[in-house]
Amino acid sequence: MTQKATREGLKSHNRRLVLRSVFTEKATNRAAIAQYTGLAKPTISDIVAELIEDGLVEELGHGESTESGGKRPILLHFRPESRQIISISVDSTRVQGILTNLNGDVIARHRAYIEDAVGYAPLDVLVQVINGLIAQSDYPLLCISIGTPGIVYSDLGVVKSAPSLGWHDLLLENHLSTLYDVPVCVANNTELATRALRAFKGWSEDDTVVMVLVNGTVEIGIAFGGGVYHHSGDLGLLRVPPATDQLASFLGWEFVERRIDELRPIAPDNTLPDTFDYLDIRYGYVREDWLCAVIYDELAGHLSQIFAWITGILRPNRIVLAGEIVEMGEELMQLATNQTTRLLPPDLVDAVTFSLETDTTLSLRGAIAHALDRELGVIS
Repeated sequence: MTQKATREGLKSHNRRLVLRSVFTEKATNRAAIAQYTGLAKPTISDIVAELIEDGLVEELGHGESTESGGKRPILLHFRPESRQIISISVDSTRVQGILTNLNGDVIARHRAYIEDAVGYAPLDVLVQVINGLIAQSDYPLLCISIGTPGIVYSDLGVVKSAPSLGWHDLLLENHLSTLYDVPVCVANNTELATRALRAFKGWSEDDTVVMVLVNGTVEIGIAFGGGVYHHSGDLGLLRVPPATDQLASFLGWEFVERRIDELRPIAPDNTLPDTFDYLDIRYGYVREDWLCAVIYDELAGHLSQIFAWITGILRPNRIVLAGEIVEMGEELMQLATNQTTRLLPPDLVDAVTFSLETDTTLSLRGAIAHALDRELGVIS
């Protein structure tokens, strides 16, 4: 039994090598694939025949012959339209999803707000979004790839804890794969966003990148050693001494609203409107509004402690701040960086590149990369 499993594993590995070489256009004919992968030509011929039969690869006529002459090679081309992927990102307020081909080109979008779905649990809203996208698909599904907040065991497809959704020990992958009879993969939203940085932003695999995502909670994603750590997750549940409040209570939007309500009585001349958002606070800050400056300073102080722990333990090349909080701009990041230098030797902080990530689709794009990696092995 062990020998059979080993043969099947080797066959799957070789298939992924061949498909990746065509997908990335590192090799566009059988001879080039042999040179790129080191596999024997008969093995490559068998695998290419299977890929063509599956519709993932097609032949596109003949290329140029080599300098030494000989037969012109038959060109091979990856067919991104042969399968489709449903990518979903769930947070505490909404479920958003896209239907794409294997190149990540968007075919359809669907979004639903959890608070608007009266009487429906977040899982029901998730199923509604998936159903809406399936109704618009016109090719076989490769995978349904989902990102959620909280602690997620991506190798098991289990949401261990996502308090904002009321999910605990939820066997999400098993539930959805049974419901739809297609492969399902599940991961933490921030892990997926970090994967997207590595897969689509062209960052070096030698970099150690840590993403800090601040929305309703605080999460981190870590990329190092050419891969993404598969148990990235929620820091927002961490208790912060000397108080017993969780970390999310000091960084999320609820904290901002609470502090502004507390400070307004002693800042009657503040410029904030009655209904405000992050951009209003930023506008007040650049106009030197005292209340807005206090909010910036407090948020920067809490971020700097996270940055200092990350820098001191992991020595990353990059720390990336993402989530709704980035609407406060580079001013917040600069303040947080400056305060980090007060907590660590400055040379350690100077070795880190700090940046904001404003792309709100990163988790969805990371879900695409996750599906391509797990189901086809063409992207890491």
